[in-house]
Amino acid sequence: MTQAPEEGKKRVYELARELNLSSEALLKVLTEMKVEARSHMSTLSTEQAQLVQQKFEKEKQEARSRASRGRKRRKRKKKNLVTAEAVKTVKTTLASMDTKKARGRKKKRRKYREEKSERHEKQAAASVEETGVLRVTEYTSPSELAEMMGMSASQVISKCLGMGVMATLNQRLDIDTISLLAAEFGYEVEAVAEYGAEALETMRLMTSGEEISRPPVVTIMGHVDHGKTALLDRIRSSNVIATEAGGITQHIGAYVSRLGDGSHITFIDTPGHAAFTAMRARGAQITDIVILVVAADSRVMPQTEEAIDHARAASIPIIVAITKMDLPAANPDFIKQDLSQHKVLVEEWSGQIQCAEVSSITGEGVGDLLDKILVQAELMELTAVPERPAKGTVLEGKIDPRRGSMVNILIQDGTLRENDYFVAGRFSGRIRAMFDENESSLREVIPGYPVQILGSSGVPEAGDSFVAVDSEQKARKVSLRRKLVERERELHSRGMTTLEDFWKASSGSESVLHLIVKADVQGSAEAIVDTLSSMCTDEVSVDIIRSGAGGITESDVMLAAASESVIIGFRVRPDARSWEKATDMGVEISTFNVIYDIEDTVKKALSGLLKPEEREEFTGSAEVRDTFKVPKIGLIAGCYVVAGTIKRNSRAKLVRDSIVIWEGSLASLKHFKEDRKEIAAGLECGIGLTGFNDVTIGDIIECFEIIEIAREL
Repeated sequence: MTQAPEEGKKRVYELARELNLSSEALLKVLTEMKVEARSHMSTLSTEQAQLVQQKFEKEKQEARSRASRGRKRRKRKKKNLVTAEAVKTVKTTLASMDTKKARGRKKKRRKYREEKSERHEKQAAASVEETGVLRVTEYTSPSELAEMMGMSASQVISKCLGMGVMATLNQRLDIDTISLLAAEFGYEVEAVAEYGAEALETMRLMTSGEEISRPPVVTIMGHVDHGKTALLDRIRSSNVIATEAGGITQHIGAYVSRLGDGSHITFIDTPGHAAFTAMRARGAQITDIVILVVAADSRVMPQTEEAIDHARAASIPIIVAITKMDLPAANPDFIKQDLSQHKVLVEEWSGQIQCAEVSSITGEGVGDLLDKILVQAELMELTAVPERPAKGTVLEGKIDPRRGSMVNILIQDGTLRENDYFVAGRFSGRIRAMFDENESSLREVIPGYPVQILGSSGVPEAGDSFVAVDSEQKARKVSLRRKLVERERELHSRGMTTLEDFWKASSGSESVLHLIVKADVQGSAEAIVDTLSSMCTDEVSVDIIRSGAGGITESDVMLAAASESVIIGFRVRPDARSWEKATDMGVEISTFNVIYDIEDTVKKALSGLLKPEEREEFTGSAEVRDTFKVPKIGLIAGCYVVAGTIKRNSRAKLVRDSIVIWEGSLASLKHFKEDRKEIAAGLECGIGLTGFNDVTIGDIIECFEIIEIAREL
């Protein structure tokens, strides 16, 4: 029999029943508590039983506490969800209200722009009515002309038909046709270069503001290698010239010089080579002061004369800078005398033109030159209104492989800011980023300063106008119209409408060198085109199929193949696919880093297209001493070779009494009865002349060859 436990003691199974556990579970707990119990029948002391009960009671309390905390967390989470939903609802409501307000503001702005545009159109129409002058671009359509004159399109079309001009409403008319058509309605026509330029400027000037002084814009001009870039290099204390191939400035650069007294001067460095005449002319149009650079060891050169003419044509004051004063051969007095021969009188010679003697090496006279620039600028009272939308001129444009179209602008009036919409030539865009000449990022640019911008839809040409506008729609409208005008101008200038037509017209001409010109920047491309076009003569010519800025693309290669052209690349190269396509299609691509090399190469090519000069080269002569008639052959002249060598099938002349009575070729040549290829002097021979039998004793047969001599331009 099992012995009952002592009073106060309990067996394991009894305690397990009280705790609502199995005996096995309790035994595991006892083992963890290091209480000795071998089976469910083991006896536990009162202290051991109390310890176990306390342990389980503690665990129950902790479980209840955890459950309570969980309930509280769930309640808070539920409350937070409700709050978040409420906040979301409120935000949605507020956003909806903001959207409605934004739409309302946008609608008001659109209405204001439309009213502003309508007011401007009414003003323009009133001006036309008052003056009777239509300011139009070439290739304006009859419908646009009718709108400008305030007439119906049917009236204009009827007048066209009456003039014998078969035109549709949207057909583009040349300026002569437009003038004749307008005259029928009593209007005069004034042609304008850019569509919308006057309207954009009028709207820009509607914004008033206070005039402030702006930095002078100075253009450095002169002959090649007279030290223009070196002088600018000294002023800027940076090595500009090292970046130019061959030490020659290849395109326009604009830089700001910050002087010690806080004054600023904007310099434009124009190339001095004759190839850049057009670029230099543009520089004269946008500048305030011209620095005429003449080397002290040289004299007034052709490009110096051109610079003087450009400055005078634009009525721009000149300051003479005599450079290279550090050289032993420097003779500034001779330079001043030479300038006086070209009607440039400096102050020392009782003239009004300031003159500074400088050295880019030592820095001598540079400070004096800057002071004279500031004095001249102060006399000119250069001002601008920063509150207006920006207006400027394109100095340069190029395609950057990483950033796309980059355009260098000189801001002449107003302030240009990030995100402004603009029109540059026939392209439009929005300012995505702006940089100064040191690639530092800018937020805004005030008048008188140059800037590089990103965001143009294409690369405008150097000299194109730049205007900031208030809306993207207006910018695109002006851009689209200018592109249409440019396209019509190209089609009319070529007299053809398709590439196939052009190929048919040009492929049969062997005296025309067809070229496609691509350069790193637009200004260089234009300069190359001007240079190559000037090489044309009455016999040979250059036809530029396409020119522009950017790398050589597959499109260029395909156009070159279709028009049988050569691709000229200046500081640009084709990619791998373009090279491969050019090789497959047999298209020649020539790349250069200096414009002189392009000139030399094209000159050689044009010399090859010139018809070679033909020259007669004497080979031998023979005297006729007897004649023989041979049946079925004709007359044979028995001759004695006097000089040189008589060759069979060579060309010959029959001379009688010093008069050439026949010219042709030898039909036969024999020595006795043997046919010979040639017979030397001192031997006898029989000669038959092709198609000629009137040979008498004493005649001279002279043989010669025609040689071709290549001609050079």
